[in-house]
Amino acid sequence: MDLTTSTRNEPWADEKWPIIEAGMVACRLYGPSKTNVADIARLLGKSPASLYRIFPSKAAMWDAIAANFLENDLCITRLADGEPVTARDRLKETVLAQHRLKLQAFHSDHQMFKLIVLAASGNWQSFRHHRNRLHGQVGRFIRAGIGRKEFPPTDVGAAASCFCASILVLWDPRLTGTLPSRDCEISAQQLVSFAVGALGRMHAT
Repeated sequence: MDLTTSTRNEPWADEKWPIIEAGMVACRLYGPSKTNVADIARLLGKSPASLYRIFPSKAAMWDAIAANFLENDLCITRLADGEPVTARDRLKETVLAQHRLKLQAFHSDHQMFKLIVLAASGNWQSFRHHRNRLHGQVGRFIRAGIGRKEFPPTDVGAAASCFCASILVLWDPRLTGTLPSRDCEISAQQLVSFAVGALGRMHAT
């Protein structure tokens, strides 16, 4: 279950969402390393103590803010009608779309991007859910490809893990921007095509 989804269903959900939204504003203003709970409380016209009655710690607050950004700003849920229909092509386009969102955040929403780098480096719950969500999407495409005989029968979980590991540079925020920008999209397409091609040569072990 996604962190933000579970938050919506909690008794304190109505109190949490204004804090998360104010936290995103504060993060963009001051950056994640300089923002404190008092900054968020000031934006809400509340005391820091009142925020700690909703969130048990600053770490929990930041994790919820990161989860909201990862789920709503950096999550590919489905491709638009008319997009590629083969499992191979849908897998390619989903990964490339995820990569483009990461690059966009890296260049135009840099303070929030710094926060998700912290989430990845600290293995926060928000990032684990984001990673598992991507693995799940990849697994569903692989399973569909096996059903359509685009990929040979194999262990779907292992194949999804191998695929995601092979394209780590495209979806892990700690590696975003490490390639020259003029070559990044071309390299991304080549890498994804290579990884998808490898799926077609996998065999069950």
